[in-house]
Amino acid sequence: MNPAIILLALLFFTSAIMAIAMGIAWTQFGRHRHVRSWAIAYCISVVQWALNGAGLYFGSPLLISMTALAIMASATFTFIGVRQRAGRAVPWRWLLVPIIPCAIVGVYAALTRNGPLQGMAIPGYAGIMMLSSAAALWPRGRRFSAPEMAFFALLLLFAVFEACLATSAGLNWGGQQDAMDSYRVIMALGLPSIYVGTCVSAVLVVAGDLAHELRLRMQRDVLTDALNRLGLEAATARAIANAKRHGRPLTLVICDLDGFKALNDNHGHIAGDAALRSFVQLVTATIRRGDIVGRLGGDEFGLLLVDSDSTSAADVMERIRMEIGCMALPQAPQVKLQASFGIADLHEKDECLDDMVARADSALYRAKKDGKDRVRIWRAAA
Repeated sequence: MNPAIILLALLFFTSAIMAIAMGIAWTQFGRHRHVRSWAIAYCISVVQWALNGAGLYFGSPLLISMTALAIMASATFTFIGVRQRAGRAVPWRWLLVPIIPCAIVGVYAALTRNGPLQGMAIPGYAGIMMLSSAAALWPRGRRFSAPEMAFFALLLLFAVFEACLATSAGLNWGGQQDAMDSYRVIMALGLPSIYVGTCVSAVLVVAGDLAHELRLRMQRDVLTDALNRLGLEAATARAIANAKRHGRPLTLVICDLDGFKALNDNHGHIAGDAALRSFVQLVTATIRRGDIVGRLGGDEFGLLLVDSDSTSAADVMERIRMEIGCMALPQAPQVKLQASFGIADLHEKDECLDDMVARADSALYRAKKDGKDRVRIWRAAA
């Protein structure tokens, strides 16, 4: 059997498996746009390898030209998926610059059986797309995850591989047999391993994203979308370590909605749930980006204010306290919501959330004892 057919069969079934995997990931795990784009890319690859095999078997220039277009389409959708995953706009106008001339040249080369020209145009375009995908994968404001690093490295390797193919095809322009042989060797030795490796790393990226999303969901309160106790503990541990490392202040505020039980008893849990959501929305809109809101349980919340001492935090909480009194509750329009706040600064020996909660709770108890609907700092209560 022709070794080229065996190679194409391997790539065909690899693409089919990837298309199925990406399709399942898209339908079952959130319908993310980038996963859909990668599923489309691998579906096109399935067609591409089938057309390639048929073109070689029948010696059809038409099938080979269709293969060239399929290669370009698959590489383009890979790039689109990476851009979508990064939350970046797809530069459609920029894409047309290489797509149109490469497509025209690739089809022309296939129909005229100009192997060197086709070997330069199509791998050249695919290499540009792989290199652009690697650049778009580069994270902004954070480090690479392990799957991202593997995917990034393989995309770069894929780009280098395509550049080698294009260079070899260019050297074959004069019809030298050695250059043609090197083109075939590069294709046979490099394509299967690089293609399969890129496929595996793409699956790992999708799996890593899913695991990260699940971890975030585990740390979120379903009702209010604030952090839950687990998420707040993890965020506080990181904030404490960062504050100590840079010598910056950190403040924990414990907040309790006054009369929340009566609201639930008299107006139902729907009204109570609406009040909790409205409170979190108000707090989130008032505090700075980088500050943290978490629900400790029931109507008790923890607010972690970075780069803020207790005096600054008290000013912010006073503003929130007054705005709570003006907050409308459609399910209970006659009810005026109130809240009490206890504030505690970070101490040198604090290592976790519980270390700060005790002092903030003491200040909150003082606020309740003094008549509720007020702000108290732990130092003043001690």
